[in-house]
Amino acid sequence: MLVDVRERAEAARVEILGPVVTVETFTDEEEAVRRADDVPFGLAASVWAENARRSHDIAVRLDFGTDWGNSHLVLADEVPWGDLKGSGYGRDLSLYALDDYSRTKHVMHHPSHPLPP
Repeated sequence: MLVDVRERAEAARVEILGPVVTVETFTDEEEAVRRADDVPFGLAASVWAENARRSHDIAVRLDFGTDWGNSHLVLADEVPWGDLKGSGYGRDLSLYALDDYSRTKHVMHHPSHPLPP
């Protein structure tokens, strides 16, 4: 656990894929959301607050692929697990994962101009 991490410190801006948490202080929710979103990555975020509604409302505003309110790493197979920004590519779990193996294409043909046999 890294405590009293300053704004824009490297530890707060990179994805440390390990058991590391940074603890930062802020003056209000607007600053907290701005600082959280001011990173080049967006895999996941957790918001903890005494009030469950408050943690939910803040989590919804964050620009991360998965956000939790008063919890962390709770996953369900029916919802996508994925990332935003520079954290990777695509979605795992759920039907959204099939999009990585699919390509949609729209072809429209005007009925007054028949196709040749």
